[in-house]
Amino acid sequence: MSKWKSIGQLLLEYGLTDDEGLREGLKMHKATGMRLGEAMVKLGKVSRDDINWVLSKQLDIPFVIVEDVIPNDELLGKFSRQFLIENRIIPLHETDEQITIVTEDPLNDTAIDLIRNSFNKKVNVSTGSGRKIEKVLKKAYEKATLPELINFLEGIVERIRETSFYRLDFLPGKTSCRINVFGAGISRHIATLQGAFTKQDIFGAFDGLDIPFLYDTFTGDDNLFLSVYPVVNRPDVRGTPVISGRYGLCLPPDITFTDTAIHGLAGFFRAGNPVPGYGYFATKKGCPASADSVSVIDAAPDDFRECYIDAYIPGKCPSCNADGCGDCNDLGYRFTEMKGVYSSDDLNRRLKEGIHGKD
Repeated sequence: MSKWKSIGQLLLEYGLTDDEGLREGLKMHKATGMRLGEAMVKLGKVSRDDINWVLSKQLDIPFVIVEDVIPNDELLGKFSRQFLIENRIIPLHETDEQITIVTEDPLNDTAIDLIRNSFNKKVNVSTGSGRKIEKVLKKAYEKATLPELINFLEGIVERIRETSFYRLDFLPGKTSCRINVFGAGISRHIATLQGAFTKQDIFGAFDGLDIPFLYDTFTGDDNLFLSVYPVVNRPDVRGTPVISGRYGLCLPPDITFTDTAIHGLAGFFRAGNPVPGYGYFATKKGCPASADSVSVIDAAPDDFRECYIDAYIPGKCPSCNADGCGDCNDLGYRFTEMKGVYSSDDLNRRLKEGIHGKD
């Protein structure tokens, strides 16, 4: 541009705001110290895309139509996923001397300097819609990471298929995802997968393996804890309460209500309590045993005379005393099947003998 103009002048010149809107923006800018463009967006006077476009005019840099960008997977792999998404940056091209990026904020000197110093190259900056940059990045990463996550999850499922571990717990972090398995009162760390994964990524991996499931989510301080209950089996009986304690759990035969959220299961509905006349699937304590009900072993009623139990009972691996070794597939336990009609006394005795050993 032949003459430098302020953001305010350009917004007026291009008809994106009026004098009153600009005055309000300048007032917030002076009162808070935030950039004028950010103040105008916060007040609802202009959109973030408007500011990006005006910045391209002010700084004489290209404005990129982000939805037309096809990210280069090899170039993406040279950056931290978290860094690109948080700063809303897509690397576009790289040569021996320079690297070209599109970013929501071309004045983000901290991020731009980090790229310059990391690659020891000149950084050519263009700008574009931050919302669309984030969408393109997430779509690109989903495409790249989903096969890896599916293969990783498939390996875990094979390890726990004939065990008492009926629940998988995911704790995604900024750079890795910790995965535990749980069942029969035992929680065990089974793997840590490097990379940043979302709840949607994990759901997509189960969908890729054609595994429907129930789930619970817990959040706090930007952290997510996701518990997944794969459901792939059917009970062998009807009209008798079922206690399930194995990978894959058991689907009641007909329309069923449950105390947790549902994914990929037709005929399942969420309800805090059993609905008379229908099956109920309980993952939490407090649900009484009734005909056509199913509960996980850790939510079984404290006292019952006859329930159909379909479970694997864990016993400490004698080779490693639950530390994990090759003999127990590094799970720390070996498992014996318990299948048939039993009482609560039978179940508790088998669990005690398995976990603590016979007296």
